[in-house]
Amino acid sequence: MANKKISQLVGIGTGNTVSGAFLFPVGAAPGNAGSGPYTTNKITANELASYVFSGDAAGNGFPASVLSGRNNVYFNNSNWVDTTAAADGTNYAYLMVKASNGLLTTGSGIARPVGGDNLGNHTATQTLDMSDEIISNVGSQIRFQDGGNIGSSAASIVLDHPTKIEINSPEVELNSSTDVDINASLTARSANFEGTITGDALEIEGPASMKVNPLSDANIDCDVANFHYRTISADLTPFNLVNVTPGQTITVAVKNSNAATTSIQTSFQSGNGSNKVQWDEANFSLYDNTSGCPGVTGSRSNVYTFISLGDQLFGSAVTGLQVPPP
Repeated sequence: MANKKISQLVGIGTGNTVSGAFLFPVGAAPGNAGSGPYTTNKITANELASYVFSGDAAGNGFPASVLSGRNNVYFNNSNWVDTTAAADGTNYAYLMVKASNGLLTTGSGIARPVGGDNLGNHTATQTLDMSDEIISNVGSQIRFQDGGNIGSSAASIVLDHPTKIEINSPEVELNSSTDVDINASLTARSANFEGTITGDALEIEGPASMKVNPLSDANIDCDVANFHYRTISADLTPFNLVNVTPGQTITVAVKNSNAATTSIQTSFQSGNGSNKVQWDEANFSLYDNTSGCPGVTGSRSNVYTFISLGDQLFGSAVTGLQVPPP
């Protein structure tokens, strides 16, 4: 066949398609040397396509660094593998595949384009920066494994819920260098308060009880409780009130276990005895003692009440209490 210019060749026609067996003329150098003399050889369309995409068997060749065009790019539906359901970003590429026909779509690090993404379990290697964005629709818990901490450099952190915020823990600590403000009612089934509770008014609704301390000797530790009691059978002078707090009210019940005819003398003082209790003036003439403290009649009980104001203790007593006769 005589050599012809490309412009002189006949086209394949509109009713035909390009075949992989079509031949292309190429100028080939001996041994792929890359320099002449060249000879004219033939190559098929399939061989040319394979070279463009993959290069040659020796690792040489093009292959194309950029693939672009006006049409969509598809995997061959007969051999492409749909791994989108199991893609984890490590074992599979970040390229998304349309499962219905193999269409390649742009990837963004997500295995498949779905309405909600199950990201699975992840271990962070650096701080997660949300760029002031909100995390919403979380599950029933946010769990901190190794202690954990919620911190912020902002003026405050707000925990906001329209119904209730519940903290379930054997121990909850509020370590604040300033005030802890509670601008609502406070309900506590069991609470151990140490420190000062202040406010416009303190209202306790429902039954309230305080610890009652049984005494084993003459020392009454007012740090332990406000209410104390002891049964005695002989004179006990004095009871010694220790660790009294200014403003504190202390109540002491003393029972005489002897028969009705045997009275017992007692008295009270604070600290080392220099601060004695002040009683009603009439007590000093009514009772046969110099302390002003009423003694306890046999088989009766007295209830003594003391109020600490500054460095002074003021006492009063309800005497001669007994169980009603049958």
